[in-house]
Amino acid sequence: MNLKRYIGCLSLLFTLFLSSATIAQEMNACADEGAGLNLKVYEVLANVELSAVDVAATRQAVAGCVARYQYLSSRKRNEFLHLLNTLVVRMNEGYLKVSSEGLYLPGGANQSSQLRAQRLDEIRQDMQTHYVALLNRPSPLDKGWSGEFVSNLYLGYETTDLDGFDRHGNGRFGINYYHQIDGSMDSNTGWGKHIFGDAVLTNSAEHSVTSFDKTYEVDLNFYLPNAEDGDIPVRWGLGPVVGVKMKKLSGISTSRWKYMAGLRLARSPDLYIDGRYGKSEGVPGPRIEIRGQMPVESLYNGSVIVGGTLNLSTDDGASVGDSIQMYLLWQINFIDALGVY
Repeated sequence: MNLKRYIGCLSLLFTLFLSSATIAQEMNACADEGAGLNLKVYEVLANVELSAVDVAATRQAVAGCVARYQYLSSRKRNEFLHLLNTLVVRMNEGYLKVSSEGLYLPGGANQSSQLRAQRLDEIRQDMQTHYVALLNRPSPLDKGWSGEFVSNLYLGYETTDLDGFDRHGNGRFGINYYHQIDGSMDSNTGWGKHIFGDAVLTNSAEHSVTSFDKTYEVDLNFYLPNAEDGDIPVRWGLGPVVGVKMKKLSGISTSRWKYMAGLRLARSPDLYIDGRYGKSEGVPGPRIEIRGQMPVESLYNGSVIVGGTLNLSTDDGASVGDSIQMYLLWQINFIDALGVY
């Protein structure tokens, strides 16, 4: 088995593993522990001798469910948020009832009631904090421009249609980086200066009319986005982008280069669409290229990303090297990768 097919099988197996693990988390962790959390709150409210141990156990149960939130699908997340909101309301009602006991008696509430109210208040405030934090947690589409410099590891699967002939799928994995020289666009407006690129092992795509076992790519891009003004959570950037890419094809001692320039509309380093024009060595004539990608889901501290590239010849009657490439990736920041498990 050659290296390319081996990598493809390995990446596919890893993707299937992540999918099966996520399904298992949804079926077991969320459903069972959500019901368990509901029961725990019922027991806390019914306990007239609430102890510090009970408070710690309840807070631990809440934290355990919240920690698994990132593994859930969008539907499961909405269900969990609805459950947590219901439990917060129930805790608020229980706290108000207990704290008002003996309020109008000559001596006021006894010490036992005051202590119980204090411990209920501790639990409800902890639950409210978690609930607000989950509400404010951005989805992959809305995570914004992040820090000034980010670097990621990614792997996944891709498929390519070259000159109308399907090529078998391939593994796709590598590293990328993104540097916002003037600071994050989350807080800056006007023109920015961005440098980004990646190094990836993938297939030959539009850069040859023959098939190769593997292809190494390294590219470097410069982007000058103009950010929207105003106090908004996520800013779109529009501006010129230029890039150069080096490809090293298996079986060929020399490298091939691609030079392109155009416009990019982006909402984050991972959500964008480009239109470019330029030259690709190894195929005749000038080329136009449309590329784009978007994150669709959070998974294991990273993001699931779908994307694609359309590369076409501009010469009339010449379609050599025309390609459509689609890919599915799981991407994670190098720092976040340390906390996956």
